[in-house]
Amino acid sequence: MEIITKKIEKEFRVCDKCGYEGGFHVSFVKNTESIEIILICPSCSQQYTINWKINIS
Repeated sequence: MEIITKKIEKEFRVCDKCGYEGGFHVSFVKNTESIEIILICPSCSQQYTINWKINIS
């Protein structure tokens, strides 16, 4: 399943794919210099990136 890039305007808690309204689970993906936080719909498993990254050293 493709990870969709999403820009948050005011609020993002409803899944664009299935309409689930209860918010999201999170996943942490480690890259070489950062950890990216991915949002996952608990109903349909659609994944979203909102460009949240944590730098690691």
